[in-house]
Parts: sequence; C-alpha cells; structure tokens
Amino acid sequence: MADPKQTTPLVQRIAIYCRVSTDKQASKEDSSLDTQRDRLIRYVEDKQRAGQNWQLTDTFVEGEDKDGKRRGCSGKNLDRPGFSRLMEKVHGRLVDVVVFTKMDRISRNVIDFLMLVEEFERYNVKLVSLKEEINTASASGRVMTTIMIALAQFEREQISERTCEKMAWRATKGLPVGPPPFGYEMHEKRYRPRPKEVESVRFIDSAYLETRSLDQVAKLAYQRGIRSRKGHTLTKDAISRILHNPAYIGRISFNGETFQASHEPIRDQKTYARILQSLERNWLHKGRGRTRSKLYGYLLQGLIICGYCKGKMVPRMSMGRGGHPYHYYICSRADKTAGIDCKKNYLDAIEADHHILNYVKQLALRDDLVQELCQDRDASFAESLRTLRHDRDQVKERLAENHRQATNLVKLMARMEEEPPAAMLQQCRELDREKAELEATLSRMGEETSKLEKTEMRVDMAGKTIRYLADILGHDRVTPEHLKDCLPKFINYVLWRKDAKTNEGKFEVALFERPFRSDEGRLLREIVDDLGGGPNGTPGSNGSPSTPESDKKVARPSHHHSNGRTSGEASQNTNAPCQLGTARCSGCAWCAVEDEKG
Repeated sequence: MADPKQTTPLVQRIAIYCRVSTDKQASKEDSSLDTQRDRLIRYVEDKQRAGQNWQLTDTFVEGEDKDGKRRGCSGKNLDRPGFSRLMEKVHGRLVDVVVFTKMDRISRNVIDFLMLVEEFERYNVKLVSLKEEINTASASGRVMTTIMIALAQFEREQISERTCEKMAWRATKGLPVGPPPFGYEMHEKRYRPRPKEVESVRFIDSAYLETRSLDQVAKLAYQRGIRSRKGHTLTKDAISRILHNPAYIGRISFNGETFQASHEPIRDQKTYARILQSLERNWLHKGRGRTRSKLYGYLLQGLIICGYCKGKMVPRMSMGRGGHPYHYYICSRADKTAGIDCKKNYLDAIEADHHILNYVKQLALRDDLVQELCQDRDASFAESLRTLRHDRDQVKERLAENHRQATNLVKLMARMEEEPPAAMLQQCRELDREKAELEATLSRMGEETSKLEKTEMRVDMAGKTIRYLADILGHDRVTPEHLKDCLPKFINYVLWRKDAKTNEGKFEVALFERPFRSDEGRLLREIVDDLGGGPNGTPGSNGSPSTPESDKKVARPSHHHSNGRTSGEASQNTNAPCQLGTARCSGCAWCAVEDEKG
C-alpha cells in the first residue's frame, strides 16, 4: 500500500544546449546540430521513462535564427547569443538542469568553464554531459573536470596553430587563404575573375579616381545597380575594402605581408598606386581617421537612435569655416551608405546633449507631469496585463481538456485485449505534441505576465528617480566621463526624428524607473564615490556618501517615455537622509533601496 504522506517529486525543468564551431557543420542537412539535439531529447525521454520527473522546457541551438538559418560559433569564449539566452533563463531561475553532449560544447576555455560551474552552482542548476561525468563536489572531481576541459582547450589551440601554419604556407605559394573577394569566384581552389563583377570593380576604380569621395562612389554604384552578393547596398566600408585590396593586382595578403598570387589580376599597378595615394590624402585631410572627434565627450553616444530606421546614431565631427569643429550625431546606416538606405538624420551633438540634460532637470521639478505620465503608462500596462491573463486562462483550459482526452484514451487502450489500432496511436501522438506546444506557450506567457507585473508603476519612485539623476547632473565636480557612465543607468534610449521640410525635429526619451540598472561600465556607486558627495559637496559620515552594496540588487528596468508615458516603483521614505548630501531631498530612490534592504 502506498504511503499517503509520500509526495510527488518536484518537476525538474530541463534545458538542452547544442553548438558546432563552423558554418559548414551548421549548414549541412542532418548536421551535427540535429544529431546533438536528437541525442539530448532521447536522453531526457529516457530519464522520464526511468521515473525521473524531468520536463524539457527549453532547447538552445547556437547560431540558429528565427528563419531556421544556422551558423557555427566558436567555443573559445562565452560571447554567443544562444548561450546568453540560456544564462538569462539560469539567472531567472527558470532552469534546473542543463544537458549537453560534451563539455567542450559549453566552452573550450578552462577559466570560463570553471567560472560557469561556480555560477551554475550558485543558482542551484545542475550540469549534465552525456560523455563526461561532471563532479565538482570533491577535490578529485574538480581536478578531473579541470583536466578534461584543459584538454579541450589544448585541442582548440592545436587546431588554431595548424590552421595558421597551413594558411601561411598557402600564402607563400600564391594560393587563396580566404573566400574570394568581390570580382572573383573560386574555381579549382583558385580565384577566377567573374566578368560581371569585374566590370563593377573597374567602375568603382574609375568613379573614385574621378570624384575622390567614397560618398559619391556609393551613390554612383547604387544608381548603376551594383549591389553586394547578398543583394545589399554597397557601404562605404565595403567600397573602401575593394579599393584597398591587393588581390585585384595579383597579390595575396596574409599576416601583414603580401605575396605574388597565382590568379589573374583585374587592376593594374598604376591605377592601384593612384587609388592608394588619394585614399591616403583623404585620410590625412580628415585628421588621420576620427581622432579629432575625441575632442568632445558626446554624452548621448550609444543612447540616441534614428527615428527613421531605429538604428544607432553615431558621433562625427567636421571642420567648418575658419577651422571651427562641428560635432554632430548621424544615423549609422545613413553614414555607411551615403544616405541611400536611410536619410541623413543629422543632429547637433552639443545642442542635443544640453537639451536632454536640461529636460531631465526640468522634469525633476514637475511632480504633476511625472504623476500624469505614470498614470497614462499604468493604464496601458493594466490593459496589456488583463489581455495576457485572459489568454493564459484559455491556454490552461485547453491544456486541462488535452489531459482529460489523453487520460480517457489511455484507459480505453488499457481495456483492449488486442494491439490498439494505428489511428488510436496516432491520436496519442497528436495529443502529446499538442500538450508540449501548450505547455511551452503557457511557460512563455507566464514569463511575459511576470515581467508586466514587475513593471507595475508607482508615482513616488518615478519622481524620486528623476530627482536623483538631476542631483548628479547638478554636481559641481561632475565630468563628461561621469555623465557617460551615469546616463545609461537612467535613460534607455533617446529617439530623434527631423522633418526635412521644416528642418525641425522631435525627441523621445525613454527612462528607467530605478537608477540601478545592471549593465556594462562603472557601477553607479563608484560614480557617486568619485564625486565625493552631493551637489553641495557634503560627504557621508565616513567622508564619502553611504551607498548600497551593489547596483545589481535591483535589475528590473522598465521604461518611461517623455512624450506621454512613464513608469515607476517605490517605497515611501520621507525621513531618510539623502545619499547625495542635499538638504532638499526627502528620500531619493537610492535611500528607498536602502530601506528595502534593511
């Protein structure tokens, strides 16, 4: 008789991870990625049949995009999109076990792998490799794990060395060491001119020698119908590479040296020399690249985006009359394509930075405006949350119906004396497939609901957050470097769109409701410590402002839009001392977080 007190074991949420190193491996039909995924799914199913309460919740195929296209990703570091998504699940405590075929699928670097093991243990996530046994509970287990991953790193470095040696040998023999450049195709392991592209290369050469301008060449090439092999607009960088490439004069470049090549040249030496001379002259005229643009801080760099294409706007500098520098932001896509793929959305950098900083300071003084923006944003979030919860309830109802049908079908099959018919077995498979899809949908909707619930707004914290940023901006010792480190922790993005007819533009500013966003760069605590106190220079009791132990305590950003939307989250704290040392503050967001911790 079963023990009535016996409880069902908790469901273990399983994530599987697959990776290959090269695009060739990834693009093959029935590739290693498919093999890895099938092996991992079978392993999870075997565990389920063995009585373990495993539930496959996530599958991460490295290098696979939404359209199903695949590419290889190296295991030498952890900068991989699929792995980053896996770590987001781990940090969100949405995964209990991560399964992979071999340890080197996760990383081929000893230090990276050992740090990952520690991080997974911190989140109580177990690592399972089908080939090796990972045991970090004992000293001997850690040594064996280190040795195995060290061997994988040694193998990667050996392959890299042999590849470099082979490429160097091919270069000395005049053989190709990479894919054919624009104008050539590969034939019997050698470059061969491609007639139509040869005409395009020669047109680019003559156009540049005539105009001496990459912008003009890009426009002329576009008008002539010249596109990249993937059908995209030729960017100025692509044209510059074509003009610089020695392959067109019959030379192979490798490791800083050039060698006589075995393929046919399509550009003569004299033309190449004239092109290089003109490129060098332009480079010197523009100040050896972009060094002079460093004379200004560009406070909105990385934050400002184009209102037309939603791409990043980048800082640039040009010299006006009398040698006066003009600092501005321009849409990166427009800059790369000479205004072909997007309008040249210029914006004066000094004026824009000044305008945004003043806007934030003014917003800090308008409690009524902050309240109105928060209320508008609250209504929008509440409607989205109601819709999502309704949809989730419908999915739950369908899942319960699926379970009822599957249970009845199993009971019916159990009473049958003969083998169940094929139609009944097919119905079982369809119910199983529908169940998996419904559970995946339910999990995704649960995550979305949780995110919306966490961004529920409260007016007091939104106002305190804006005032806190205004205090930092008004500090007498604040520098451009401080501001560039500080602004991304408060501002999500600044969108700029200019009307070509009126030559007037409009900003949209999206803010975070808390000044503790965790991202790259210095911690906010370090910036305030650097300033040594508040706007009045008042330090904390120990000579510097009292600060939280870590910015990363609160890492849930949501957005406020200056053109009619905002959000916030708070706990009221009217008597707390301001960490910036200012007498007028009655409890800033920093102090509110201290209260939450204490």
